Order: sequence, then C-alpha cells, then structure tokens
Amino acid sequence: MRNCVIVFAKNPIPNHVKTRLIPRLSAEQAAALYRAFLTDWCETLSELSTIDLIVAYTPEGSQDNLQNIIGDAVTYIPQIGDGLGERLTSATHWASDEGYEKIIITGSDSPTLPLTYISQTVDALDTCDIVVGPSVDGGYYLIGFSTQNIAAVVPTIYEGIAWSTKHVFQQTVERIHTIKAKLKLLPVWYDVDTPEDLDFLQAHLSALRLAEGSVQAVRTEKILIKLSKENS
Repeated sequence: MRNCVIVFAKNPIPNHVKTRLIPRLSAEQAAALYRAFLTDWCETLSELSTIDLIVAYTPEGSQDNLQNIIGDAVTYIPQIGDGLGERLTSATHWASDEGYEKIIITGSDSPTLPLTYISQTVDALDTCDIVVGPSVDGGYYLIGFSTQNIAAVVPTIYEGIAWSTKHVFQQTVERIHTIKAKLKLLPVWYDVDTPEDLDFLQAHLSALRLAEGSVQAVRTEKILIKLSKENS
C-alpha cells in the first residue's frame, strides 16, 4: 500500500512568510524561523519509512531553493490553483493519480506536532474516509483521505470554505457531514502564526526540553533561543 504526506510549503523569503510575526520579528527573522519550522517538520516526517514525503510549494520557481533546504529525498510539486481550496484539490488529485491509497496533507506551521498523529491518521484511514486534525485557531493542521471514495469527496469538502478564518474547521466538518463521509478526528493542536502563538511555542519547547530532555524541532528551538538574545 502506498501512502504519502504532502506538506504545503512556501519559499522562506523575507516579507512572504510569517508576516503576522512582524514587527515582533524582523522580516528576515520571520523567514529564518519559518525555514526552521519547515526543515524540522520535513525531517521529522522522514522518519516514517513507509510514507512518501511530498512538498507542495509556492510560488512558482521555488523548487530549487526548497530542495537546497530540505534535500533530494523528497518529491516536489507546485501548488496549482487560484485559492487554497483549488490548490488542496489539485494536490489531492495529483496524489490519487500517482496511485497513493492514503493521502495526508499538512501545513508547515506546527513543528512540534507529534509524529504519532501521522501514524494514527494512517491507521484510521483503514476504516474512515477522512481524518481531520483541528487546530486551536479554528482551522485544521491536517487532513487525510482514503482514496477509495475520493471522487465523491474531493473537491466538495474544499468548496465554499472561508479560508484563513476561525470557521474553516467547522465548515469543513459540515461539508463532510453533508456528503455522509466517515470522519475521524485527531486531538487538537496549534499552529504558529501570531506573536502569542510564538510565545506558547517557546514555552512548550522549554517544557518539552525539561520534561523529556529532547525536542523534535531542534532548529526551531535553536533559532528561538538566538532570537530571544537578539531581541532582548
């Protein structure tokens, strides 16, 4: 059985990523932090040897830079479509056409997301059509599909969604209910978009270091320590 995780990613250049962290961080610092997020998360996902890692990138022409950051052991595809719904639809159909039977899509804003949530998604898709991981901001950090019924699901659940609002998760679940697809929910997690999110991430990483002696987002931890010194 072929499974994949598609990470939606942006080219980490100043003033194009993590702009809501500005002016708390400079544009260059925000870009460096996002680069750490993306690198940490892709490295974590690479530990799953039974799942192919795909990076869906934007803007056009970003592949070479992202390949320098993430490496060659990844498949790179462009995000295609005018809005997020169209881009998610395109990426999902691409994976289905490539013969993947379980398709998981995540962002790159949750570097501390437990890898076990990915494994739980793969297992859940044996008996469910869709898995969703809700985020505390009202969106979702993960969506997964079994391709057995994908034609009846996509693009329906991506249509009519008020993207980048607190209503994304609720509207998505309503769409899933409307088409009578079988849904599994993961635990709630958090994205890092705002200065308040950044404060929580830093506290969370510190707590993980104290409690467990290690963290999976090592680059993120390192740059946050550096930024704290630079901005103090």
